[in-house]
Amino acid sequence: MPGKIVVGTDFRAEADRAIDRALELAKEWNTEVVLVHALDPALGDPPTRGELDKRMRSVLPDSDIKVTFRYPIERADYAIASVAKEEGASLIVLGAARFNSMKDFLLGTAVDYVIRHSPVPVLVVKTRATARYRRIACATDFYTPSRVALEKTAELFPKADFQLIHAYHVPFEGWQKAEYVKKDVEKAERKVFDEFLEEIDPETRKRVTTHLVYGSPGGALRKDIRESETDLLVLGTHGESALRHASIGSTANELLRSLPIDTLVVTHSAEHA
Repeated sequence: MPGKIVVGTDFRAEADRAIDRALELAKEWNTEVVLVHALDPALGDPPTRGELDKRMRSVLPDSDIKVTFRYPIERADYAIASVAKEEGASLIVLGAARFNSMKDFLLGTAVDYVIRHSPVPVLVVKTRATARYRRIACATDFYTPSRVALEKTAELFPKADFQLIHAYHVPFEGWQKAEYVKKDVEKAERKVFDEFLEEIDPETRKRVTTHLVYGSPGGALRKDIRESETDLLVLGTHGESALRHASIGSTANELLRSLPIDTLVVTHSAEHA
């Protein structure tokens, strides 16, 4: 079973959704939660321990889950990743900073830093925790990080079903408009997709449905989320390069901002977490 869950809070309303989801997962996994509020030394003298404990208890709903409070004296972005390492956590849970007038979720620098440096998967929560994750969409470009992301997520959510999505396009499409070219490309992509599936462990493969979609990764994922009531999106990344080299390319940051569902980011190094 997974280990501890680390969840960060700055006492804003957006963090409450992350806390609720962390508690729901802790109940499902029979584990405990470490609730982190970082005390930035640049902001002056911190409140007393008693004041902090009272504030922490005020954001916790009634629950039988064991919750430990941590108050590292460090910037939030450094602190959350550090606590996860110290606690031997299996997951970090964070809330999106806020929702702006352009219908985008603003992640904030702390979320971006944690994603790039976390030793474990990072769950960015945008929705209320009304039910377990049951239908999960995983983007793939057939490279190792996307396989690792799928297998790691399958370990964390053993009862969920998976949609494995790969989007493709015709190279130099403006000059290659013949229908047979598109069909040849689709056939080649399907062959690679089948080979990729053979690399996935058999138990995980039983829970996977594949979607080969013509178009952009962002468009393919939006379509799947809209049509299949997806609960969670999974993105695989290349370690510290994270969002700049995500397994679905440069669209990862945009997907994190724009898609209105919770997103799990799994780094290649998380394979051994």
